[in-house]
Amino acid sequence: MMRRLAACLLLVGCGADPTNKSATSDTPGTTHSPGEDTPLPGVSDPEAGAVPDAPEAISHRRQKKRMTVAQVRDSMERITGGIVWGDGDDSDWDTYAATLGVADYQTRTMSDLTPSVLFQKFLDDAAAHTCAQWLEAPDSTFFEAGDPESTDRAIVHANVVGLRWQVQGRSRAEEDPVIDDYVDLFATVYRRSGTTTEAWHTVCVAMFTHPDFFMY
Repeated sequence: MMRRLAACLLLVGCGADPTNKSATSDTPGTTHSPGEDTPLPGVSDPEAGAVPDAPEAISHRRQKKRMTVAQVRDSMERITGGIVWGDGDDSDWDTYAATLGVADYQTRTMSDLTPSVLFQKFLDDAAAHTCAQWLEAPDSTFFEAGDPESTDRAIVHANVVGLRWQVQGRSRAEEDPVIDDYVDLFATVYRRSGTTTEAWHTVCVAMFTHPDFFMY
């Protein structure tokens, strides 16, 4: 009797309730997993703040690159039937290669392929010279669809489609909105200059200096 009384006094002194089974074991028929009160990953916890957004999907689309100087030179000459930018047979693209950042593997090992203001300036000069020569060439392939002197919108539209395919390598889809932009450019220059030659020259330069030509 004295031993049982001493045991009860010992339990009371330690803060335990001998009649409360939950103090020493789980209720029969229930399970308890460690950490069950910890919020699961991905579940919003008002006290912890909002769940971080999922990471953005990585884009696998290739970034466009600018043509090299040699590619621009060769493309313009091939498109126009061999017209060289410059005086004589030496291309000014080669003359200004160092200025345009072409690698010489002595002072520069990497070519500058940015569409810089300097590149755009030389491209504009090359296009102006090349387009003028192309328009005046005896066997020019500039016009594909009709009279070069015509101002009829349908004929101009058809020639623009053919010219864009030659210069920019784009499809002959006549419904492309940019086609109408080139036709409107032709009409604007023709109204101001009064000559179809100037109008076509402007359209030609616009196509060569557009990223659709030198970016791929």
